[in-house]
Amino acid sequence: MARLRNWNLVIGFWVAILLCHTGFVADAHENQRRTVTLACNPFPPSKIADHQDMPGYDVEILRAAFAVSNIDVKTPFYPWKRAYLLASEGRLDGLCSCSYSIERESDLLYSAELGQVRIGLFSIVGHVPQYITRLEDVRNLRIGVVSGYSLEKSAENSGLNIITATSEQNLLGMLYTNQIDMIYSFRAPVLVAQKKHDIPISLQYHELSRAPYYGCISRRLDDAYALLETLNYGLQTIRINGLYDDILEKYGVSETRLPKPMAWTN
Repeated sequence: MARLRNWNLVIGFWVAILLCHTGFVADAHENQRRTVTLACNPFPPSKIADHQDMPGYDVEILRAAFAVSNIDVKTPFYPWKRAYLLASEGRLDGLCSCSYSIERESDLLYSAELGQVRIGLFSIVGHVPQYITRLEDVRNLRIGVVSGYSLEKSAENSGLNIITATSEQNLLGMLYTNQIDMIYSFRAPVLVAQKKHDIPISLQYHELSRAPYYGCISRRLDDAYALLETLNYGLQTIRINGLYDDILEKYGVSETRLPKPMAWTN
């Protein structure tokens, strides 16, 4: 009888251990479910403020990638410099997206490639020479660039005479009123700003390059590397299952629908 009691005690002990372990795993699983807050700057059509149905393809891609791991994503919008400050200080979890620069390495971790942007120079049709193929070709012109973008640094490094503004819309206004000769920018947001605000100028676009951009996680987070790994896993998953391409198709920017790089007049 004593031996039976001892055996029951042993069984009870291991059952208790098993239940505790099960509870611990469940708690750990629940703790992994969290909300990530990524600061976005208005950058249509990839990031569109105040539009729940069409928040931008970058926003939808990020939400889909984190959803693979049951993580919700909040995407408050700020001007670029404010967004970067909040992310670099760890007051938010990161940025919706950013391009790579050495200066940002100390503040941010870069995900796998989120997408690509087309970069070039905009001018009013007929106002500048047509031979432009590189930044150095416009050193004698006044070049407008959005303050805080990585393009500002590359323009400075190329010795350009730059004038900064806070948005593509403001740059278009400066171009229209002859405060600048050209805009150095990412292609999509300039065209969206022109169409949205009905700015009455015909633009000539000189494509210079394409460049990748990334999801960007603040290095100030205790779980920064784990969060980056989660994002990369999600991006890989939605590329494989086709959801990534479906989102681009929804916004009309899938690779099959993009024209080849060329200079053109709209």
